[in-house]
Amino acid sequence: MRVFLTGGSGFLGAEATRLLVEAGHECAVLLRGDIEATRLAPLAARLHAIRGDLFAPESYREALTNFAPDALLHSGWRGVAGAERNDLGQLDNIVATGRLAAAAADAGARVLIGVGSQAEYGLLSGRVAEDAATEPTTLYGVAKLAAGRALLAIAAERGLRAVWGRVFSLYGPGEARLWLVPSLIRAFAAGRSPDLTPCEQIWEFTHVCDAAAALLALLDHEAHGVFNIGSGEPTPLRDAVLLLRDLTAPGVAPGFGRTPYRPDQIMHLEADISRICAATGWRPREPLARGFAETVEWFRSGGGEKIVNHVL
Repeated sequence: MRVFLTGGSGFLGAEATRLLVEAGHECAVLLRGDIEATRLAPLAARLHAIRGDLFAPESYREALTNFAPDALLHSGWRGVAGAERNDLGQLDNIVATGRLAAAAADAGARVLIGVGSQAEYGLLSGRVAEDAATEPTTLYGVAKLAAGRALLAIAAERGLRAVWGRVFSLYGPGEARLWLVPSLIRAFAAGRSPDLTPCEQIWEFTHVCDAAAALLALLDHEAHGVFNIGSGEPTPLRDAVLLLRDLTAPGVAPGFGRTPYRPDQIMHLEADISRICAATGWRPREPLARGFAETVEWFRSGGGEKIVNHVL
């Protein structure tokens, strides 16, 4: 299958690209810069690199048409960092997604797959299924929800198959330094006691390899609509912090309780993944202890120094 990807140099996108290539798919990746400077450098010889800007369709339309994809896998997004979650620029992602979906359809794609987020659900607590209320509290969540609906609507209008995968709390080797797991690893490795809330929350930790495999399963099966992508095994946050501490620097005491909870703190968020499991046969395979150990080792080997934050 010929697959056109956006966000292919991002954390999840790079892993999905690797799995696609290893499965024998022919992939073209939309990039703004040199592929050798991205996570995709090891795959450069096996990819079609298309120079262009997600937010300027004319920059990629001709190359997309020439590539003639069978499927689109859209994980590109501008504004993924926490400080950008309420930036008005989030809304630009909605239009960019719609124009991309239309351009991919015009170029021959029969399957459109987009990457959404748990942020689309807002402040829900407990085990969350795809039919739960969607009441996002950030512009990031609002934009992800609207972009997903736009992609599904464009596909329906053109008689295409479409999937929107709502991903829950990724982690793993290759993650940018600003997120929770890398920041804790760095603090513990430096002998610092990180300032934390009491950490009584119940959280999802979804390994990036599992999430990427879920996207491939959705591509390979006749799935349609919205699907949660998560670990299916929520973990007390305090236990997760202590596990990372024990793997990194057992003598360092976490600073539990030094930071108050936010007024909008979600105390229990768990992905109901029964729908994707039933539709595709996919199951998460990476246990948390092994995934954390791999991630700690990756950062110890200097991998984290190679990752910079950028528009995906």
